[in-house]
Amino acid sequence: MNNKQKLFTKSVFKLALECPTKMYYAKNNDKYSNLALKDEFLASLAEGGFQVGTLAKYYYGLLDNENDIKALNNDEAIRQTQELLQQENVTIAEAAFQFGNCFVRVDILNKIGNAVEIIEVKAKSWCSSESFGKKEPPQISSKMSPYIYDVAFQKYVVENSLKECFPDKKYAVKTFLMMADKDKTCDVSGLNQIFKINKVDDKTTVEVDREKLQTLNGKTQILTPFDVDDCCDKIINGQVDESDNLNMPFLDFVKKMSQAYTANEKIEPEIGSKCFSCSFDTSKDTPEMTSGYRECWKAKAGFRNEDFDKPLVKDLWGANGKFIKSGKYFLADLNTNDIECKRNNNNTTKRKWLQIGFATKNGSILSNYKSQIDFDRQFYLDKDGLKEEMSKWKYPLHFIDFETSAVALPFYAGMRPYEQVAFQFSHHTIDKNGKIEHAGQYLNTEEGKFPNFDFVRELKRQLEKDEGTIFRYAMHENTILNIISEQLAATNESDKEELIKFIDSITEKDKKPKGNRNMVDLLEVVKRYFYSPRMKGSNSIKEVLPAVLNTSLYLQEKYSKPIYGKEIKSLNISSSEPIAWVKTDNDGIVVNPYKQLPNIASYMGIPEQETQSIETVNNGGGALSAYGRMQFSTIKPEEKQALQTALLRYCELDTMAMVFIWEFFNNEI
Repeated sequence: MNNKQKLFTKSVFKLALECPTKMYYAKNNDKYSNLALKDEFLASLAEGGFQVGTLAKYYYGLLDNENDIKALNNDEAIRQTQELLQQENVTIAEAAFQFGNCFVRVDILNKIGNAVEIIEVKAKSWCSSESFGKKEPPQISSKMSPYIYDVAFQKYVVENSLKECFPDKKYAVKTFLMMADKDKTCDVSGLNQIFKINKVDDKTTVEVDREKLQTLNGKTQILTPFDVDDCCDKIINGQVDESDNLNMPFLDFVKKMSQAYTANEKIEPEIGSKCFSCSFDTSKDTPEMTSGYRECWKAKAGFRNEDFDKPLVKDLWGANGKFIKSGKYFLADLNTNDIECKRNNNNTTKRKWLQIGFATKNGSILSNYKSQIDFDRQFYLDKDGLKEEMSKWKYPLHFIDFETSAVALPFYAGMRPYEQVAFQFSHHTIDKNGKIEHAGQYLNTEEGKFPNFDFVRELKRQLEKDEGTIFRYAMHENTILNIISEQLAATNESDKEELIKFIDSITEKDKKPKGNRNMVDLLEVVKRYFYSPRMKGSNSIKEVLPAVLNTSLYLQEKYSKPIYGKEIKSLNISSSEPIAWVKTDNDGIVVNPYKQLPNIASYMGIPEQETQSIETVNNGGGALSAYGRMQFSTIKPEEKQALQTALLRYCELDTMAMVFIWEFFNNEI
């Protein structure tokens, strides 16, 4: 099919909801690359999206059923759909409908006489007790809005297509979102192990264990088709306030967007806060392609190439779109009067002022530096406050980091959909003499196992040897431990009281006294006492780490030598092949250690073209997809071992990053 003849599908409709200009970039994919395409596969793998879709087909009797329309050609898929619809009662997977230049494939279509049900399957969750929208005034839940608009679009196309194809019949079309129901408890173990993911040559398939599938007979169906028809009707009939969504009535929106897409016309962009996370900002990753993100800013804000390297308003900590609306695009355009001082949030205000000051050439903080390296070494540090804070810490110091997963299909009987699973942690220590050691770790490698309680047992074993201060980075570890405490309370585990007591001792929770050894949040320490212009508006450890390494001559001198794994003990890096964490690029800038982590293929010792595992586990999303592949995919033993190695190396760096930050602070004071 010629590019300019492509139809307006539901995936394009969803793009138009995000930003109408994206439709043009997506259609002309030979010129513009889209980072979201890879992310969508990894996210679906991590969340269990492929498995949810297959389970839904099982519930409707569509596994290995001829009513599962697999034709890729639109015309053939439509022909097969219309033929099946001749039956009085029929259930169809991937039913195809076209109305005008709009085309949809319905996940599951259930027809009983003249009653037609559209069932859109999502790897999301909802509770039966929750409402999707308020009736007065008409308002759709913001959490579910994109999915409900998606179903409304399908209803619009299906209703009108049925009228055209079957003018003598009057069909009543209703819409449903089928999602994991968090009000239901799974009553079978290993549900997610029934559906294995297999990806070959970019084609993803789900292999079903037929023997295990029989265990679902008579069991609770954890996917529920939630009725969203009232919401869809209000959207289609123009009864919803669209000022925050489409900015025009639904039918006008569909007409305008579908015409622009099929004609390959580019809709003029409107720049704002939504642009900050644009997936078409690909200039660094794919320099041979055109960046749609940059194209928009050049057109609407008059940016030149060099302007993208300047400190931008979008990088301001906690930035919002109000500055962009007023034509202020650079931090140098702002002054301290632009930042409101909110009660009980003076720290936030202070950090924004610092950021603006560093970015303002004529300001009191930033002067003209000779080079980028000189600029990188500028930072703010409240040494007095930091020194007082650090004096409270007790040796040996413990730095911990968790990797967790929350998937739609529970691991274990008694669990609810999207219940947290803690599958990995890393643990570094520093003693009173400054000796650093990778002291411990945990990784669940057993398929289908619920690891949370063994996870806590091992964490307790490693931390209970002394009363040293424990550090986390952000609230995640605290939140996960409290969730596991609640899970333990509902079990008959013989040591549950002991484990709950341990969790209480190192955590905090609303309406509960802080534990006597409550973890110190290193993120809050960073936010109170340290700022580097390299961090821009982020306090993520992935940004703080390179900022610290580029700031500290002490760390650069120490870690430019290959001492990690030899002088500093590591559980994953051998003493015969120690590494130097500090490496510089051609401009003398320290390369972010997370970017130094090898890709999965390198751990197998084979060429990249011989495996699908060419990505690198260097962030939380990568860790989720790697664990998902270990749990749900059909992979070779050597690939599973490589995934384990990649996960261990990544999580180890997370806690070593905290050690780097501590070393920098300790050296400075």
